[in-house]
Amino acid sequence: MASAKGLGKCTVGALGALGLLAVTPGSAAENQPRMDIFDGQWHFSVTPYVWLPTIYNTTTLNPLGISNGVTSKLHSTPDTYLHNLSFAFFLAGEARKGDWSLFSDYLYMKFDHQNSGLKPIDRPGAAGALPFDSSSGIQSNVLTLAGSHSVWRKGASHLDVFAGTRYLNLVTTLNYNLFPFPDNLNASVSVNKWDGIVGVKGRIGLSEDGRWFMPYYLDAGAGSQNTTWQALVGTGYRYGWGDVTVILRNLSYNFDGKGHGGLDARFTGLAVGATFFF
Repeated sequence: MASAKGLGKCTVGALGALGLLAVTPGSAAENQPRMDIFDGQWHFSVTPYVWLPTIYNTTTLNPLGISNGVTSKLHSTPDTYLHNLSFAFFLAGEARKGDWSLFSDYLYMKFDHQNSGLKPIDRPGAAGALPFDSSSGIQSNVLTLAGSHSVWRKGASHLDVFAGTRYLNLVTTLNYNLFPFPDNLNASVSVNKWDGIVGVKGRIGLSEDGRWFMPYYLDAGAGSQNTTWQALVGTGYRYGWGDVTVILRNLSYNFDGKGHGGLDARFTGLAVGATFFF
C-alpha cells in the first residue's frame, strides 16, 4: 500500500489533472452528437471524483472517565491532513430511463494526527490543570441512495426532485498523553446513522450548444436525534465521452447530544470529477 504522503501527492495530482480537463475543452470528442439522456432508453453513468474539504468536527469524549468528558474541536484543512491521509475514495453513479433515475454517492476518508483543539484540563477544587497533549483522527463513510423524477426540462436544463436515504459511519479518535499515565492512550466515539432525505438536483445550461452547464444539488434530512443537509453548486463542460465538473460542496451533520456527545460534523470544499456515460 502506498504511504500516506504518497497518497496525498496522488490526490493533489488527480485534482490537478481533472482541473486541467475542466478548463481545456478542445477535443476531437467534442464533435460527437450530444447524448440525450431523456430519450427513454437506459443510460448509466459513473463519476470518480476528488474532494478536498475543510473538516470541522466537534465531539465530546471521556478519556479515563473524566467527569463530563472533554470536547475536541477539530478544524482541519487539506494542507494539514493530506500528509496524514491513510486512504480516500469518492465515487458517484446514476441509472436513468426517461424522467426517472436512481443515483448514489459514496465517500470514504481516514486520517490521523490532527490538532484536537483541546487545552489542559481544569481540576475543580485544585490549583493548576492536568497537562493534556493530544491529537485527533477521523474515519468517515457516507453513502447516499435516492430515486428522482424530472419535473421540469428545457433545452439543456432540468430540475429533479428526489427522496432517499443517507448512511453515516463516523469514528472520531482522540490519542493523548495524560500525566502520570502511560503514553499512547486513546478514546473514541463511533456513530452509525441512517437518515431519510429529500431534495432537488439538476443542471442549468450555460451555452447554446448545451456543453457548458451549472450543476446544483440540495437535500435535507433527519433521523433519530440528528439532522443533516448537503448542497453543491459548480460549473461543468460536456465532452463526447462525458462531463468534467468543478463544484463547491458542503455536507453537514448535527446531533442533539443524547448518547452522541453533542457531535457536529461539517465537510466543505472544492471537488473535481469526471462523469463517464455508457
